[in-house]
Amino acid sequence: MKNTGYREEVLNVLLAQLLDEQGIISAPEQSLKHVSQSRRIPDVLVSFRGLRTAIEGKVADHPTAREDVLQNARGRVEQGIAHIGISVLYPTSLRKIPFTAVKAELNKTKLQIAICSEAGEQGWTEGDANYLGTMLRRTFDQLVEEDVVTQAVAALDAGVEVFAQALSSSPAAIERSADLLGIGEPSSKEADDSPVDDE
Repeated sequence: MKNTGYREEVLNVLLAQLLDEQGIISAPEQSLKHVSQSRRIPDVLVSFRGLRTAIEGKVADHPTAREDVLQNARGRVEQGIAHIGISVLYPTSLRKIPFTAVKAELNKTKLQIAICSEAGEQGWTEGDANYLGTMLRRTFDQLVEEDVVTQAVAALDAGVEVFAQALSSSPAAIERSADLLGIGEPSSKEADDSPVDDE
């Protein structure tokens, strides 16, 4: 069947706007206005509780749409582009609605949804945008329970420690870094105001 009407990217952006307006996710403005042409970049990349979240959607008028969109979301997580990948299968009827009404219709439409994350996958289920918010919260709880976030923080801390040790062996690098960060010696007034130990 030939695809007509809105492209999937338009529906993904509108869904991200709905989730942003409901306070479920936080979406950078460029994600909501610009759809990348690169296949390696997800259609929409947003933040859910500080975790990168990719929204990958397809309209159900293609025979392999369900498998394709799940593979795309899974790939975003496996490639490290996102912590959470949302697969959305949109009903074909959304393509035929006047553009001014699409967002309102999308808000109440039952969508096929599957979520992939570093803690595993939640199978296909059906629900509206509010239900998607519930699924995201459940996924976040699983990530916390699986200690995935803690492991990521530990890896980041280890990297910072290695960097700090590398800097400590090079006084010149420390001085250059301090200059770049605007950190300098305390002024004479700050030195005068500092507490003095009376012995």
